[in-house]
Amino acid sequence: MCGRYASTRGRQELVDFFGVDGDEADDLEPDYNVAPTKPVPVILTRRSGSDAASGVGGEARAVRGAGEERTRPANAGPSDAASGMSDEWTRPPNAGGTAAASGVSGERTRPAGASGGYAGSGVRDDERSARRASEGRTSPEYAGGGRAVGATEGEEPAGRDLRELHIARWGLVPFWAKDVSIGARMINARVETAHEKPAFRRSFALHRCVVPADGYYEWQVTGDGVKQPHFIRPADGGILVMAGLYAVWRSPDAPGGRLLSCTILTTEATDDLGRIHDRMPMLVEPDRFDAWLDPALTDPDEVRSLLVPAAEGRLESYPVSTAVNKVANNGPELVRPLPRMGTSSVSPLTLF
Repeated sequence: MCGRYASTRGRQELVDFFGVDGDEADDLEPDYNVAPTKPVPVILTRRSGSDAASGVGGEARAVRGAGEERTRPANAGPSDAASGMSDEWTRPPNAGGTAAASGVSGERTRPAGASGGYAGSGVRDDERSARRASEGRTSPEYAGGGRAVGATEGEEPAGRDLRELHIARWGLVPFWAKDVSIGARMINARVETAHEKPAFRRSFALHRCVVPADGYYEWQVTGDGVKQPHFIRPADGGILVMAGLYAVWRSPDAPGGRLLSCTILTTEATDDLGRIHDRMPMLVEPDRFDAWLDPALTDPDEVRSLLVPAAEGRLESYPVSTAVNKVANNGPELVRPLPRMGTSSVSPLTLF
């Protein structure tokens, strides 16, 4: 499972790395001990305007300047109509950030050497475009800004894909939940069964996101019964991009009447250090960001094909202080390796 992680990247770093067009994350304080029910940054793609397919609507602040094209960083490698409940996301009235026309060209620049389709998804761009056309949907390559290109105040033309940075509550609260407390038990979803479980299947088909982190914590039970925490992170020090699902819960008790929440997908894990834990977060590699976040991709089998094991040596792990056991503790000391005790404190993990 993934029950605790560190997330210290600043807003601008996430905007640049993920090629975000709009955001509402005014304040992203470093958090070295992210625990369930805390607010966390998530990246998702929505269709502009009122889009029941994405579950996210409303406005987000534009983050691209005039004339800028969205490029990937160089190092980035069925609705439930019977319920009668809308799950469209709208910004709470007191939320920060304003939407504005950005004058962005609206073109998504594909990384050099990238293929014409989504890597490993089995779906080419022309096939996807044909499917969208048959559904009566337009599919421009990309739109910059929290509001679609060329929009005026109070107007947001439909048919644009917008990648946005939002703040969500960790612990998915399904739209049909009676109260928010269910989210504390929904921090993880098994990738093997998420597409069929009532709490997650809608989000798996329609509401996918990524959850950025520095790394995550797992506890290994030692021979004397002590639980030793380990910090597991990318070996290259990069951003750990965890596959997530999101949901929008409607309630008069939530700010603005709606609550955005998320869960992290997990999969089986093995490692060179001996078993630390039998589960780990499912990761999304950079060449699959577009497909994973695509709100038009709804077939469960196609979605599952995007999630493949991390490459050998992709992650490293080392023991850290038991101070992380207490949620109230928070600081860079939590992710520092313990002093070496005869063996290397940092060892690569072999996944799958």
